[in-house]
Amino acid sequence: MSELNKVKKLSDDLYVITETDSVHCYLIIGSEKAVVFDIGYGYEDIKPLIREITDLPIMLVLSHGDPDHGLGSSHFDEIWIHELDYGKLLWNDNSELRTKAVEYRINKMPSLGKVINKEEFIETRIINKVTPHFLQDNDVIDLGNKKLEVIHTPGHSYGHIMLLDKENNRLFSGDQVTGHNIWYFATSDHQAPFSTALNSLKKIMKYKEEIKDIFPAHGKSPIDITYVEDQIECFERELINNYKNDKEFRSFMGNGYQHFYKSVNLIYSDERLSEYIGRKIKR
Repeated sequence: MSELNKVKKLSDDLYVITETDSVHCYLIIGSEKAVVFDIGYGYEDIKPLIREITDLPIMLVLSHGDPDHGLGSSHFDEIWIHELDYGKLLWNDNSELRTKAVEYRINKMPSLGKVINKEEFIETRIINKVTPHFLQDNDVIDLGNKKLEVIHTPGHSYGHIMLLDKENNRLFSGDQVTGHNIWYFATSDHQAPFSTALNSLKKIMKYKEEIKDIFPAHGKSPIDITYVEDQIECFERELINNYKNDKEFRSFMGNGYQHFYKSVNLIYSDERLSEYIGRKIKR
C-alpha cells in the first residue's frame, strides 16, 4: 500500500482512498463505470491503486476547486466540476500555493519527504492537460446500475456540489458537511455568504428521508444528517449569539476565527460574519 494514500473498502461498490491521512477521495463503482469523487492534492497518481480495485472507465468528479480537492486532477485527462469552480481550481494551481501545500504536509509528516517528488509537484499544472466538463444542479451521473444525482450546494465555494446515491441512501458531501473544520475565511470572490450556505444546508434537508450515511471529504466518515441540522442551528442563531467567545485561527491558507457548536467546527473571517449580521464585528 502507498505511504501517501490509504485504501479502505467500505462495501463492494464503495472504497475510500485517503491522502496523507487528510483528504477522503471516494471510489463509487457501478456496473459500467466508476466515479472518483475528489482527488486530493495529487502528491502521487492514484490510478494504479484504483486499477487494483476495478478496470472500469473512471470519471473524476470534483466537489469544488480547492487545492486539496482538485490539484490531483493533473493525473487525469478529464474532470467534471461545476462551472463556477473551474476558474477557482485553475487559480489555485500555482507554484506559490503548491510550494506551501507540500512544505506544510512534509513538515507535518516528515517521512513523506522521501516519498513526495517535491519539484515535480510544484512544477505540475492542470491547464492544457485536463479537459473540463461542467456539471449542473440535478444532473444525473449514470454508472449503469447506479445513478448519482448532482446537488449544487454553494457556500464553502460558489460551485460546490454533492452527489446523492438515493438507492443506497448515501450523500457524498465534500467540504460543506463534515465533522472536520469548515473554512469560510476567504473573500466574497471565493466563498459565498453564510446566508447562501444556510440555504444549501436547508436544501439538503429536503432529501432527509433519502440520506442515511454522509461521506465527507475530511475527518470522521460516515456521519449522519444531524451534522446538517447542527450547521443550520449554528448559522440561524447560535453563531450570532456566541461569536465573541471564539479564538483566532491561523494557517498557511489564511487566518480567521474558530467556532465550535455541537458537531460544527467553523473557521471564518470577520468579513464573512459581518456581511451576514449586517454590521461591523466588535470583539
